[in-house]
Amino acid sequence: MTGGRDIIGSALVYQGVTIRDRGEMLSLTDMWKAAGSPEGKRPNDWAALPQSQGFMEAVAASSNTGKSGIWISKRGNNGGTFAHWQIGLAYAKYLAHEFHMWCNEVVRAHMESGAAAPAGRVTDLAADVRAAIGGIVKGIVHREVAELIPALVRAELAERNLIVRSGRTAKQIWDAAALPPRLRGSTVWFGSRLAEMTCLAGGGLRADRGAGSIRLFDPDKADICLRNGLRERAERYAAERKGQGNLFRIVPTP
Repeated sequence: MTGGRDIIGSALVYQGVTIRDRGEMLSLTDMWKAAGSPEGKRPNDWAALPQSQGFMEAVAASSNTGKSGIWISKRGNNGGTFAHWQIGLAYAKYLAHEFHMWCNEVVRAHMESGAAAPAGRVTDLAADVRAAIGGIVKGIVHREVAELIPALVRAELAERNLIVRSGRTAKQIWDAAALPPRLRGSTVWFGSRLAEMTCLAGGGLRADRGAGSIRLFDPDKADICLRNGLRERAERYAAERKGQGNLFRIVPTP
């Protein structure tokens, strides 16, 4: 370990201090100690700030729970203040720049799903980082999207409680497969075939689009189906549609 920062097993350790987690709750008391126990920056000092109160109310509303569901204080051995992981990230930003950057790097290491982390910061990426940091970004960003969005932007999405859904639309899969473009009704037909072949993402995830929503499909499952006959069916469908269009095309007389 270099610089006193590491992940040991499933425990998050910074400057020799283990930061405990309980489900999606992080120990703010441990975070305060890990950041050097700065005077005037204890968890209750941060919680007393107006902006902190507003943020906690937003987290509580999003989690559909009261303050007791996002902030727990316990005295005695093994006690301390535990809070929802989003509050933990906000508190890290308040504590110290270096500690906040380290927390972001842990999030990045998790989202990169095994990519190399900065030297001397986080090691043993095979460890269960999600368990170590209390389920940070659990259910927020899926792997396909995580590979496309810069890590710090993803962390900002999580802090603002925005959800990025995984999967691709039927049109995106149709276009990626280089099937005939600009064919009216083709992606509706294609989406129905993908649904029949159990390619819906996440058991039926939908993405918001205007006042409605649109189905999302698993691109890996769709690729398997395309290689096992769906491409030929789609090409036949496209040829038939083009043929029907030619029947009704008006050819001007000379």
